[in-house]
Amino acid sequence: MPYKDPENQREADRRWREANPEKAREASRRWREANPEKQREAIRRWHEANPEYARWQSHSWREANLEKARAREAAYRAANREARLAYIADYKASQKEAKRLHAVEATFALGYVPLPPL
Repeated sequence: MPYKDPENQREADRRWREANPEKAREASRRWREANPEKQREAIRRWHEANPEYARWQSHSWREANLEKARAREAAYRAANREARLAYIADYKASQKEAKRLHAVEATFALGYVPLPPL
């Protein structure tokens, strides 16, 4: 028979979970399997509410699984090598153009002077 007062119900539930940890774990597992989208949403909300734990969690996992982490990074780099090289080439070209414009503006600070061709 449930309590009429939600506070009393929560307290009774807490006491039951404390007294029956295996049953509580099993009930939680069954609920997670039956409601995967609600579980994902709950995890997302928890991470939004606790942003400091995300960095700690990833760092502690990395320390515990250093070989796996390095293998994962190597696989990621290998899969994205071409995209990364193209991005770096674009970035270097943009920096070259920015340096050229800056040098021209610094040299001819007063008055209008047309930019030299590339």
